[in-house]
Amino acid sequence: MKDKNIPSVKRLLLFLLLILASCALKPPVQEMSDARSAIKMAQALPGQQSPGQQSKADAYLKSAETALDEAAAAIDNEHYDRARTKALEAKRNAQQAARIKQRKHQ
Repeated sequence: MKDKNIPSVKRLLLFLLLILASCALKPPVQEMSDARSAIKMAQALPGQQSPGQQSKADAYLKSAETALDEAAAAIDNEHYDRARTKALEAKRNAQQAARIKQRKHQ
């Protein structure tokens, strides 16, 4: 006995696959914008911390800038998943730099 729902299940799976593929085929524009904003915010904060904390914040900020550059290069090569990952990494690192910069001397 053949199941009559198999063609509709195949269509549904194909539709879901196309949706997933379209997400991977688009450049991570929002993630790049968020990362750039987070970096600018961290750069604009005045340093209120000890020299050791300042160097730690600088290291996170440099790492964020490097990750953003790598994300841009990945977009140029149409590696959008990698670009999205690197943009999110850049944002996280910039946010960490900002948190460190906002701490007072400890």
